[in-house]
Amino acid sequence: MAIAIKHDASKTMAKLRERFVRKTPGAVATAINRTALAGNTAAVRAIQHDLGASSQKSIRRNLALTRATAEKPEAKIFARSMKNDRIPIYELRPQPRTVTRRRPAGGVRYGPTQKLLPASFIAKMTSGKMGVFHRTGDFGRRGKSYLEKIGQLFGPSVALVLGRKRVYSQVQKVIAEKLPGELKRALQFAR
Repeated sequence: MAIAIKHDASKTMAKLRERFVRKTPGAVATAINRTALAGNTAAVRAIQHDLGASSQKSIRRNLALTRATAEKPEAKIFARSMKNDRIPIYELRPQPRTVTRRRPAGGVRYGPTQKLLPASFIAKMTSGKMGVFHRTGDFGRRGKSYLEKIGQLFGPSVALVLGRKRVYSQVQKVIAEKLPGELKRALQFAR
């Protein structure tokens, strides 16, 4: 599943086609691309703010941008949503933040609302990365250690958060504000 942000600029595009697209298609494509980049940055910041994420790396990794060309003056921002594209809980500011000798009472809390994950703990993987994990199975207490399993916990996908109304509307607002100025600037230098 992928979510794409599109700004309904049909009136603006109709005027553009009449006046400028035929004369300066490269300038219009440049303005659309600059606006799309600003929209992409706004999407990353809005998602980071909504989740309380400490890093933008995993958010940026799951966003894609298609650029406009002179032949096709249209740009899109896509968010991928697969199970392995979800944001690790460790990037959502968990409490406690470091590896502890004992599992925290109740579990680890994360995000701006401090959501509790029962029976979870923070550990360092053999690769050196930190993560939030939880145990499943029999926990190896009855001589069956092969039944004990540890799984890393992940938060929501970037596409899910981008689809939220408050995040989506923030991105559309930035695009609507930025496009006229970028068009004016691009057409001014195209002459």
